[in-house]
Amino acid sequence: MALGIGAAVYTAYFSTHGLPGASVAGVSVTGQTKSQLAAELGERADQVSVTLQIDDHSRELSLADLGISVDAQATADQVFAANENLGQRYSAVFTKQTSPVVATVDESKIDALTAELVSEYGDPAKDAIVKLGDDNASFVIEPAQAGTGVDASDLTAAADRAVQTLSSQTVRLTTSQVDPHTSTDQAQTVADKANKLVALDVNLTGRESDSYPATATQKAQWITIPTADNGSLGEPVISQEKVAAWVQQTADTAGVEVVNGIRNVNQAGTVVSTLQEARDGWQVNNATQLADNLVNALGSGQPYAGSFSFDKVDPTYQDKVIADGAQNLSYAAAPGERWLDVNLGNNTVTAYEGATVARGPIYVVPGMPGLETPTGKFNVYLKYQSQTMRGTNLDGTTYVAENIPWVTYFTGSIAFHGAPWRDSFGWSGPGGSHGCLNMPVADAQFIYGWAPMGAVVVSHY
Repeated sequence: MALGIGAAVYTAYFSTHGLPGASVAGVSVTGQTKSQLAAELGERADQVSVTLQIDDHSRELSLADLGISVDAQATADQVFAANENLGQRYSAVFTKQTSPVVATVDESKIDALTAELVSEYGDPAKDAIVKLGDDNASFVIEPAQAGTGVDASDLTAAADRAVQTLSSQTVRLTTSQVDPHTSTDQAQTVADKANKLVALDVNLTGRESDSYPATATQKAQWITIPTADNGSLGEPVISQEKVAAWVQQTADTAGVEVVNGIRNVNQAGTVVSTLQEARDGWQVNNATQLADNLVNALGSGQPYAGSFSFDKVDPTYQDKVIADGAQNLSYAAAPGERWLDVNLGNNTVTAYEGATVARGPIYVVPGMPGLETPTGKFNVYLKYQSQTMRGTNLDGTTYVAENIPWVTYFTGSIAFHGAPWRDSFGWSGPGGSHGCLNMPVADAQFIYGWAPMGAVVVSHY
């Protein structure tokens, strides 16, 4: 009976306390409750550190610094999992059970720490690179450079020991030479291959046997050198996109843009004059095929010569119906279109509707020498029944002229207007206007009322 009572007491006690022979992190947990064990594990984890020794330098890191988090409760749960089984409680008297510490590791922190150590105590290796030279027409290299690295594998092992023993560790890390992934010789080999591609002749021919050779600078822009994440270089690659862009640009140059004609036709539909001759256009139709052939040739290490083929683009004509006889005037007006002819050769202004005179010739006084009335094609854009005009004389002084009647502007400060102070018109020279067209008041009033906004004004000699 006594044996039975003892067994019962044993079973009851070790249902909530650490079993005989049970340990974690090198320490016996026999007789501890789960909460006691979890608390102890947490306290021990907080005290653990890993001391790094690199050359003459030393650094102490906590588990958190290493990205390690000890889960004390999960570890305690794992240790006490055996207590749930009656058989395991009894067998614990005859066996030893060591449970590992449960922990999570943030690998990115280890990687960041390693990079920091390399940066602080080492000298990263530099891969040789291939780049476009200053001439933009050839490839050159920047040589490789060996570096000094830090072997972090011992750090990882020390961190693992610190976790599983929950005891501080000291680890000595060594530095050693680190060779680059891409050597100077390897980069030079790639650069030589790229330059051989640049040296290949590329020429396209147009309609009139016009030649369009690719320059070394243009060809160099087509070539890319792929680089892997670890710095190693791939073979030179011809960019399909860049070649296609060059071929299309060259095709645009080789082509001829269509010019559509412009003709004046009279009211019967007969062509009476041509304002702009039509010209056939020629558009390249094989740019895509030439680009593909060019890429394939260069990819095979061969020069390339190709010829553009063209589609003819027929021009069209824009016909403007003009008043009968308007082709003989300074402006080919549409039937009924109101416009004004300024003849500076005989100092007159004539108002036309189509090719029919509506008023005139009206004798005027144009701009004096040095302030001549401009020539060209203009449009009426502003009107005043009366206006005070201000301006600058040839000698730099200013003038003010009040109550100028029936003002019709057609370019800048130049207008038709009445000049009641003059007693003669139809002449030019010294004593003329400041650029405007002085005319009798009645004629100025007619133009003001007759000419619509936008009406064409043609001034000529």
